[in-house]
Amino acid sequence: MHIYKSCSRIFLVGLPLLLAGIFLLGGCGSEATTEAAVPGSGLVQAAEAEAQSQTPPPRSTETFVAQSAARRSALTGFTRARNSMTLVTEESGRVQSVTADVGDTLGANGLFAQLDTTFIRLDLDTNRTDQQRLKSDLVYNKKEKERYEALVKNQNAAQSTLDSNVRAHQAALQQLRAKQVEERVLIERMKRFSLTGPSGWKVITRYVEPGEWITKGEKVAELGRYDVLLIPFALTSEEYRALKDMGETVSLRLTDLNSTIQAQVERVSPGFDPQSRKINVDLEISKGDFEFRGGIRCELVIELPDPGGAVEVPSSALIKAYEEHFLMTPDGKRVRVVLLGSADGDKRRVSSPDVQPGDIFLLHP
Repeated sequence: MHIYKSCSRIFLVGLPLLLAGIFLLGGCGSEATTEAAVPGSGLVQAAEAEAQSQTPPPRSTETFVAQSAARRSALTGFTRARNSMTLVTEESGRVQSVTADVGDTLGANGLFAQLDTTFIRLDLDTNRTDQQRLKSDLVYNKKEKERYEALVKNQNAAQSTLDSNVRAHQAALQQLRAKQVEERVLIERMKRFSLTGPSGWKVITRYVEPGEWITKGEKVAELGRYDVLLIPFALTSEEYRALKDMGETVSLRLTDLNSTIQAQVERVSPGFDPQSRKINVDLEISKGDFEFRGGIRCELVIELPDPGGAVEVPSSALIKAYEEHFLMTPDGKRVRVVLLGSADGDKRRVSSPDVQPGDIFLLHP
C-alpha cells in the first residue's frame, strides 16, 4: 500500500516535468529550422527583389543622352621671348659708351653701345684728301690730253707724247674711283662701330663695359623680343590632335597671376623628340593685361577621351539603392553603374559595361 502511494506521487510530480521538456525541445527545433531555411544573404536578395518589384513610377519622362566623359590633361609651360639674338661686334675697338643695361628697351635707333671711331675717322679724312688731289690731277691731265690732241692733229707734236698724256689721265681716273670705293667702305665700317639691335627689343644679358677693348666677332649682348611671347609645349600625338580640334584660339591659365588669356598656335615642329617621342608646339601670346616677360607659368588644359569608356550623366539621373547606383531606361529597366567622380556642370562620371555613349536614360527617374 505504501509502495503504490509512493509511485503515484512520483508519477504525478514527473509528468509536468516531462511535458515541459517536450515543449522546450519542440520550440528549439522550430527556431533552428527557420534559421537554416532563410540565411542572411537570402534576406538581402529578397529585399532587393521586393524593392525592384515595388519601384515607384518615374517622376518625369524627360530623357538625356549619355555623353563620353573627357580626361583632362594639364600641361605646364613657361613664357619666353618671341625672338632672341646675340649681338656681336663686327669691328675691333674700345667701347666708348653703353646706352642700355639689362632689362632696358632699345630706342628707335636700336643703339646699344658705341665704339671709339677716332682712327676710322682719320682714315676717312685721309681718303677724302687723296680724292681731292686726284681730282685736281684729273683736271690737269684732261687739259694736257686735249692740247696734245690738237698739236698731233696739226702735226706739231709726236703721237707718243699724246699717248702718255692719255695714259696719265686714265690712271688718275682709276685711282679716283678706287678712292671713292674705299670711302664707301670706310663709311660702312663707321656704321659698324655703332653696335645696334632691333628697335623695341630688350637687353637680356650685357657683356661689355665702357673703356673695355673688344675684338671683332666678340659677343656684346643678348637681346630678346618681348612684345610677343612664346610658350613651348611637348605634346603626344593624341594631345596634338585634341589641340587642333580646339580651334585657332586656345585658353591658357596664368597660374602665377590667377588669370586666363588667349593664345594661338604659332608653329609646330614637323619632327619629334626621339627621347620623349612628343611633338614640339609653340603657342603665341600677343595681347594681355600683364607684364610681358619670360618665365611666367602657363597651364594648358586639353580634354581627351576617357580610355576606360566612362560617360557623363546628370546627377539627377542617378538612383541610389543598397549602396549602389543605377540609371533607368525609358522602359523602366534599371542599369547598375559605378560612380567614378564629379564632372563639370552638376554631372557625374560613371562607368558600366551596359552603358555606352549615346544611350538614352531618364533624367528624373
